[in-house]
Amino acid sequence: MQHSSGFLKLVESAKTRVRDISVQEAQALKKTMGTYLIDVREQSEWNEGHAPGAIFLSKGVIERDIETRIPDLDSVILCYCSGGFRSVLVADNLQKMGYTQVKSISGGFKSWVAGGLPVSHAPEICPRSPYDRLGGLVYLPRLIDKCRLYPAGKLAGYNYLTVGFDKTILDFICVDSKEFEAAAQSMKSDEEILGWLKGTLGSCWPTQNAIQEMNERLMRRAPDSPEKIADFQKNVKLMSPAKRKIETYFDLIDLDEGRHS
Repeated sequence: MQHSSGFLKLVESAKTRVRDISVQEAQALKKTMGTYLIDVREQSEWNEGHAPGAIFLSKGVIERDIETRIPDLDSVILCYCSGGFRSVLVADNLQKMGYTQVKSISGGFKSWVAGGLPVSHAPEICPRSPYDRLGGLVYLPRLIDKCRLYPAGKLAGYNYLTVGFDKTILDFICVDSKEFEAAAQSMKSDEEILGWLKGTLGSCWPTQNAIQEMNERLMRRAPDSPEKIADFQKNVKLMSPAKRKIETYFDLIDLDEGRHS
C-alpha cells in the first residue's frame, strides 16, 4: 500500500517516541507474565490470520477500550498491525494515556509470517474442544459455547449454526438452530440445557449406540480430496508445532486453539 506523505510524517514523528522491537523479540517477550500482544488491525485482517494469543483491539477502538482490558499501566504491551505503521501510532497514544511499557513490532504481521512464526485463525476467546462431551455426544459443549460467544461478536470469522459440525449436530438431535441458540443463551448450565433437550425430544433422543456411531463419524472426519488434504497440511504448518500427529478436523481445531499437548 502506498501511504500518503502526511501519514508517513505522522508515523515518523511517533517513532521518535516509541520503541520498535523485532518479531523474534516479541515472540520471546509474549511468553512472560504481564505481557500482552495486541493486534490493532481491522476485523477482516484479523479473520485472515493473527499471532496466537493476541488480543484483538483495532486502531479504531483501542484507546476507548484498553483501560478495561488492561488496567495496569505498567503492563508490557506489544502492538502489531500489518506493516508496522499503525501500531506505532497506537503505541504513541497509549504512552500518552500513561502506559509505560508499550512497544511496536517492526514490520508488523507481514514480518511475523515472513519469520515463520505460528499463525492462528482461532477467536480471541475459544469455545471448548470439539472432543468434549455432553450427554455422551462430542462437540455439543462446543456448540453451546458458540451460541453464547458468536452473537456477542467474540467468534469473528467463524461459520455458525448452518454449516459444518454445527449443522451436523443440530440435524442429529433434530433441534431448530434458533431454538437451541435461545436455550444456550438463557440457561446457565450444560445440565440444564441437556435436560431441556431430552425433555423436548422425549423418546426421539438418540440411543447410546446412535450417539457412539455419530461420535466416531465426527471424530474421524478428515480431508478427503487432494485439494482438501493440501489445504489441511498448509494450515497445520502455519500453526505452532504439535506434540501429537494432526490427522482429523477435530485435531486441527484443537491445534489452532492451543490444545495440542
